Amino acid sequence: MLKNRQQDIIEMLNDNNKWLTGKEISSVLSVSDRTVRADIASINLFYKCDLIISSKRFGYKIDKLIHQNNNVVTNINHSQSSYERCVYIIKELIINGSEMSLLRLSEKIFISEYSLDKDLKKIKNMLVDYPTISISKNKNYIKMIASEKDKRTLYKNLLTEEIKGNFMNLDIIANIWKDFSLIKVKNILDNSFDKYEYKVDAMAYTMIIVHLGVSIERILKKNYIKKLETSIKLTKSIEYKISSYFYNEIRETFNVDIVEAEIELFAFLLLGKKSTDYRNNQFNEESTIIVTKIIENIKNSFLIDFSNDKIFIDGLTMHLISLLERKKNNISITNLYISEIKKKYPLVFEMAIKTGEIISTNYEDKLDENEVSFLALHLGAAYERAIIVDKYRVIIIVPYNILLANQFIEKISDIFKERIVIVNNDSFFEKNIVDKVSADLIITTVMLQHQIETLTVHVNLFLNHEDESMIFQALNYLDKQRNKDEFNILINSLVKKELFYIKDGMEDCDEVINFMCDKLLEANLASVEYKEDVFKREKLSSTSFNYGIAVPHSIEVMANDSCISTLILKKPLKWGDYEVRIILLLSIKKTENKLLSVFFNWLSDVVSDPNKLKKLLEIENHSDFMKEIMS
Repeated sequence: MLKNRQQDIIEMLNDNNKWLTGKEISSVLSVSDRTVRADIASINLFYKCDLIISSKRFGYKIDKLIHQNNNVVTNINHSQSSYERCVYIIKELIINGSEMSLLRLSEKIFISEYSLDKDLKKIKNMLVDYPTISISKNKNYIKMIASEKDKRTLYKNLLTEEIKGNFMNLDIIANIWKDFSLIKVKNILDNSFDKYEYKVDAMAYTMIIVHLGVSIERILKKNYIKKLETSIKLTKSIEYKISSYFYNEIRETFNVDIVEAEIELFAFLLLGKKSTDYRNNQFNEESTIIVTKIIENIKNSFLIDFSNDKIFIDGLTMHLISLLERKKNNISITNLYISEIKKKYPLVFEMAIKTGEIISTNYEDKLDENEVSFLALHLGAAYERAIIVDKYRVIIIVPYNILLANQFIEKISDIFKERIVIVNNDSFFEKNIVDKVSADLIITTVMLQHQIETLTVHVNLFLNHEDESMIFQALNYLDKQRNKDEFNILINSLVKKELFYIKDGMEDCDEVINFMCDKLLEANLASVEYKEDVFKREKLSSTSFNYGIAVPHSIEVMANDSCISTLILKKPLKWGDYEVRIILLLSIKKTENKLLSVFFNWLSDVVSDPNKLKKLLEIENHSDFMKEIMS
């Protein structure tokens, strides 16, 4: 299997979709150019093709076609790291169910008995979060002790990690199972949904498939779920009917026995994706109260008002009902999009953390990151609707007859009505008109040459998908410029020179937070309660992002004054899942909550651009740092 660093290189190149030099990649990953070259050679060797294209002039770029169509299966038996061997051993213990010979196991994965003993100790540490699962060792044999339900939960979590990055490639997922055709299972599932005209969100579909893959593999080995204890009557629900029909087809197709608990468990999984009429009214009342609290909290914390967004209110209420039922029946779900949401939409993820805290406080039951990230999907959609308030002023130039011009204008207006207002349309260009109406964008069907700064997009009269994409890109560019101008004005006063530090290294993230918060306390910029709250936020979910940056901050307690404390480490430290070299401690006072959205919008751009991050990592003083982040 590939090393984590090699997977990071693939992700970095895929995210940027452009040439990156070896120096840019090596700076972000804190390795040498030579190591990057070796890693890329290993990646291409592993996939038996030129997944990553090399150029002496430009650097490296991923072959998108190969990346999308890649169907190579990793050979677990020849794992390269101790962690990968541990995952393999755990999966073998789950799948086989009986005792395993340590001697045969060491021969199978080509390691010594001494190394195997070290791996078994690591496995015990990996299972700390699964207190009901243990590994029993008896002379030269080992065995997993756990309930069937706990084994499946652990197995699904391991599979989630294995297919990360390929969650939309069903061919890759199907190759996980050798004893049956997952594609055939998928077809049965699709037929079951079609029969009852049932829809599930595309983002949930993959995890349903993974759930069923695990379920059927266990059933084929005659490992069944025990009867579920629930007060909910499932038999009248459409989810139960779908599950019953599906497993009846599985019974006939694979010639296996199906127990009632399997049907109920799948029905509960579907209940997590859709609301139904028979739910307890108490759930509805509780959910409505909590959603009201959530909206009020987001308004106070982020200055964003969702109170009139009926789509958000209804969607979150239905999701909350499903969440409460999952908690009541001890059913967990997995979201493959966690890292993407945290990296690309950090502000939305912070809203979700706040929302999760409110839910946890009301039910005295902490939500895990999977549940939080599902909340982020609802919040993200609402946020997108909320921020498109200040529409861009657009001039349209169409030098054709009135009928054709009107059709063109009507189509533009219909497609982009949420983001633009057409302030003028004419058959020719006039600078005075552009200035008079304060236009942000000119859309024209003919080539224009002018000396003004107003962004201009040339499209076809009969608008096609490429033209629409060009207009979307122009609007997104205007969004970035608007955010950048606002950011530069604010950031100049936030990143204080006296709170800028460069150090060789630190022990861990706790030492960093203690150091940076204590500096704020010494300057009377924050309180002891603020520091405690920063640690509290870190425990909820790591504030590190891909490519080496962490942004610790508080969740409830506000600072005495708004500022950003900056620490750049010459030697990276492990922070959550990532190696981190830049730490930005965000401190915002209560009256300036708007700074959160401005800052996190900037952050999402930085963590997605290795070139920007590389330049930041080369900074050696406050002045250069300010120039770079404001460029």
